[in-house]
Amino acid sequence: MRHGMWLAVGMCLMSKEGALRFVSGVIVAVSLLGCGGPELERQDVEATGRMDQAIVGGVEARPGSHPWIVSLQQYNDHFCGGSLIRVGNKEESDIVVTAAHCVYDGTSGLTVVAGAHDFNRPSSSQQAVVARKTVYHPEYNPDTTANDVAVVVLDKPIKFTSTVQPVCLPEDSFSVSGASCGKSSVVMRPNLVAKSPLAETSLSPVGLSSVGADVPDGTMMVTAGWGLIREGGYDTSSILMQVWVPTVNSETLKTAYKKEGITIDPNVMLGAGYMSGGKDSCQGDSGGPLVAQVGGRYVLYGITSFGVGCARPGFPGVYARVSEFRSWINTQVKDNSRSRY
Repeated sequence: MRHGMWLAVGMCLMSKEGALRFVSGVIVAVSLLGCGGPELERQDVEATGRMDQAIVGGVEARPGSHPWIVSLQQYNDHFCGGSLIRVGNKEESDIVVTAAHCVYDGTSGLTVVAGAHDFNRPSSSQQAVVARKTVYHPEYNPDTTANDVAVVVLDKPIKFTSTVQPVCLPEDSFSVSGASCGKSSVVMRPNLVAKSPLAETSLSPVGLSSVGADVPDGTMMVTAGWGLIREGGYDTSSILMQVWVPTVNSETLKTAYKKEGITIDPNVMLGAGYMSGGKDSCQGDSGGPLVAQVGGRYVLYGITSFGVGCARPGFPGVYARVSEFRSWINTQVKDNSRSRY
């Protein structure tokens, strides 16, 4: 079975990404997150870039516009995404944040690739580093996917460049300790639609008063990945794709998934997507970033976790709520990073 693909077995789903098990056989894994950079484009756009290849309903990301995203690979096969974070004042990092279900079954042969855009056309900006170890959250529950967060500790650090940068983590009042993060030198591409969804929802910079504060409903965020081009497909995309989606009210998310017998815990889960469907992450995007621009930087709000199908009406994607796990992530950096000093 290809890495990142899901196989329905009876009433369970099994994958090499991790032993996710659900009551409903229609659950699939997804992925998303990010922080910093220039002002986003807000104008309506015409058809530019490739569409519907990986992220469902998205567009090809501009090379370098998501400098924190990495590809998790086993034996040169992409299966999940992740986000590079800053660990100290050095211009390098040996810690990647991803989803627990991506590494739950072990990481033999795991390599992290940063600076990639098109796997079929490797560039000199790419950096591939072997994983030294993985640590998933001690309260991760593979039956419910609660606390779906993990870190990948690299054998050697990835160097920061113009196309490789760390994403910001949510902090008190969004102050970021140490050196900079969340910077993108390339403006992100809007959704490929006749009318820009950015006009439907305010893009005013959001600010959280505390670590656990809620993200305002309807906040536009962007997720990216090399996942499936459509639900039920067999091939992941070689090209990095992205899609903008609004955050969803927690009660709306709970009600939607309750119909499938799935419990949503808004303390550790964040919903993002359109209730009308059409735009979403999909298998192979798991572990990747869901980010929003705050004060000129991109902040990692979510980690792509799961969903019912891909881009189905009535079922927004579900992400691990990063603000809830900031302290745990910081502890893993302190205990495992060799690049802190």
